[in-house]
Amino acid sequence: MQVWLELLVALLMVPLLSLIHGSGLMAMSNLFNLTDEALIRKKLSWRTIWLVALLAVLLFGLHGLEITLVAGFYRSVGAAPSLEQALFFSASAYTTAGSGPDRLPDGWKLLGEAETLLGLLLIGWSTAFLVSKLERLQEEDRSSPQAVRRRRLRGATGFGGHEEESGMD
Repeated sequence: MQVWLELLVALLMVPLLSLIHGSGLMAMSNLFNLTDEALIRKKLSWRTIWLVALLAVLLFGLHGLEITLVAGFYRSVGAAPSLEQALFFSASAYTTAGSGPDRLPDGWKLLGEAETLLGLLLIGWSTAFLVSKLERLQEEDRSSPQAVRRRRLRGATGFGGHEEESGMD
C-alpha cells in the first residue's frame, strides 16, 4: 500500500511544483519585461549582465522554494527527523546529487527518486528559460534596416523566396 501512496504523492507533486515553477518564470518575465521583442531591442551590456545575474538569483530562490516545500512534506510525514535533514534530503534529490533519497526511510525512497526526476526537469526548464533570454539579448533586431540588408546579402531566404522565420541567419 505504501508504494501506491508514494506514487500518488509523486503524481500530485509534479503538477504542483510545475505550476509553482511556471508561475515563477512568468512572474520574472512580466516583472522585467523579458519578451522576445523587448530583449532583441536591448544590447548586451553591463546593465543586461546584471539583469541576467538577478534572474539567476531569482531562479535559485525559486528552486529553493520548491525544495523547501518538498522538505516540509518529508518532515510532516516523519520521513526526516528534522527540518535540516529534510532540506538535505530534498536538495540532494532535487539537484540529482543522489545521496538524499538513499537516506530516506524505506517508505519514502520512491518519492525521493521521483523528486530527482522532477528536479531534473525543472532545472532543465530554468536553463532553457535563461538560455533563450540570453539568445534574444544577443540577437539583433530582425526588423532593423541593417539586419534586413545583411540577410538579403547572405541570401537568407526560405521557400518561395520569403525570409526565414527561424532566426537562424
